Amino acid sequence: MFDISTRVMRAMIALDELRNFSLAAERCFVTQSALSQLVRKLESDVGLQLVDRDRRHVTLTPEGLRFIATARRVMHEVGEIELDLKEHATARKGRVAIAALASLAAHWLPEIVARYRLKFPGIELGIFDVSPPEALELVRTRQADFGITAEGPGRSGVQARLLFNEGFVVVCHKDHPLATRRHLTPGDLGGHAYIRFTRSGSLAQYLNSSLRGAKLVDSGLEVNHLPTVAGLVASNLGISVVPQLTVPYFDRTHVVTIPLFAPELLRPIYLVQASGKQLSKAAQEFVGLLETSNLEKWPRKSEPPNKRKPRA
Repeated sequence: MFDISTRVMRAMIALDELRNFSLAAERCFVTQSALSQLVRKLESDVGLQLVDRDRRHVTLTPEGLRFIATARRVMHEVGEIELDLKEHATARKGRVAIAALASLAAHWLPEIVARYRLKFPGIELGIFDVSPPEALELVRTRQADFGITAEGPGRSGVQARLLFNEGFVVVCHKDHPLATRRHLTPGDLGGHAYIRFTRSGSLAQYLNSSLRGAKLVDSGLEVNHLPTVAGLVASNLGISVVPQLTVPYFDRTHVVTIPLFAPELLRPIYLVQASGKQLSKAAQEFVGLLETSNLEKWPRKSEPPNKRKPRA
């Protein structure tokens, strides 16, 4: 096997087009003698004469013409590879796959996606709206470039950093006795019928310990999906506690949302990516938008209602 470089192919193409060693050497930014050596080495490697030379002009042999035809195709493909890499390097082309919590994918992420599409219209976006364990698995197996989820630190195969902490709110029917309250604590929920999340679900782990002493009345309803909670609350079948970013799931003509204060009752939202993986330029640009999307409004720790600063 012999190595035919793009430099040699460019030299042969220049010879075919200009039929002059001096002009071809000038186009290729080499001396005439260096160009002659390139051609002679190529002929020696392939064992064929490719160029007929005389004092007046240069012509290609039939074998040389066959070589040129192939060289043009190869150089065209090399040009496409170069352009493709440049477009990926400048985020003009590529694909970004994101694994995100369903609540984030539905009501927080779309605004960021819209801004990204305006800035980088050539990038294809894929969004997996999944549970935290599923998001981690998609990132771990590199089916997603990164995840935005409530789990991450200490998990095998991924690295995570905190984006923000999400607070919780109480949701109740507009005619419920709690509907007129501006703030609530777990103790305020005692005696009221409570719609629970499935105990094995990811939300239950944040709520169970904080609400354990609240003396809630069991409504007999235990669900797994937020739209179901929204429907049950809208029918005045009980109250529930949900993450703040899920509020858009609820019909505000029938449902009231009230901030809930409980020590450290915050759900951390992490940016996770596969351990040791370098994000593509396109993915880095998306993460940059995430990190400048008014995350400062989200609390880093839980504060009593009378100490919280008003949100913009």
